[in-house]
Amino acid sequence: MDVESRRRSGGAVLAAIAASLVVIVAVSVPARAQLEVGVYEGVPWPIIAPPLGLPIPAPPRPTPAEPATPAAARVIEVLRGVQTSMRQTRYQHATVVREREGVFLWDCSGMAAWVLRRAAPRAMSAITRERPVARDFVSAIERAPARGGRSGWQRIEHIDAVRPGDVFAWRRPRGFPSRNTGHVGFVMEAPVPLPSIPGAYAVRIADSTSWGHQEDTRRDDGVGGFGFGTLVFLTDGQGHATHYGWVGTLSDGYVITPIVFGRPLR
Repeated sequence: MDVESRRRSGGAVLAAIAASLVVIVAVSVPARAQLEVGVYEGVPWPIIAPPLGLPIPAPPRPTPAEPATPAAARVIEVLRGVQTSMRQTRYQHATVVREREGVFLWDCSGMAAWVLRRAAPRAMSAITRERPVARDFVSAIERAPARGGRSGWQRIEHIDAVRPGDVFAWRRPRGFPSRNTGHVGFVMEAPVPLPSIPGAYAVRIADSTSWGHQEDTRRDDGVGGFGFGTLVFLTDGQGHATHYGWVGTLSDGYVITPIVFGRPLR
C-alpha cells in the first residue's frame, strides 16, 4: 500500500481502534489541523490531532536490541514461528489455530494468550480469566512490580527500557467508539525516538487486528489477522506512554489512553 492510501486508511480506523498521544508543551510547532471527532457514550472521542502538521517524517530504523529475558526471547521465537508457518490468518474473536496447516484465526487477546501460554506460562497464569481480553493484560501488568516478581511479570516504567518480546496493552478509553476492551500485542524492536516530535517513539510491534499500522505486513482488505506494523506512542516526559497513533507517523489523530508495558519473566 502506498503512503497516501495508508494515511487515508488511518482516518478510517480511528473509529475502530484506540490510540493515544502525549501532548508536548513548551515546543514551538506548526499549527495543527482541526480534527473532527464524534460523540460516543455521551462524550467526544478521546482523540487529538498530531502535534505537527502532516506529513511527519518516517521513523528512523531502530538500533538492534536483544530480549531482556529468556521468556521474552521465547516470545519472539514463537512469533517468528507463526510468521514462517502462516498460510491463513484472519481477525476474529473466536480463536482457531491449526499449526500444521498454518491457520491462525484470532483477535489481539486471543493471539497474546496463545503466544504466552507457549513462551511464558507463568506470566500467562497470572491472568486468571480462561479467555482473557485486552483489559486483563493491562490489569496483570499494572499489578506487577517494577523489579520483577513471582507473578511472572515485570512492569516497565520507562519506554526507553522496553525491549523485544515485551508486551504492550491499553484499555479502551471512555468515549472511544469500539466494543473491544482495548488492545494488546508484542514489541518486536526497541522503541525509536522521533526527532521531529519530542517525547514520541515509534515501536515495531506484532498483533492481530482488522486494520493495519504503518509499514504493515497485512493486506489492506479489512480481513486482518496476525502481522507486524509500526505504532507511535507519545509520552509524558517521564517515559510513560499516554497516547498512541495507530498508523505510526501517518496517523491523522492520536487516541488518549495510558499504555502499559510488561516483561514476561517465565
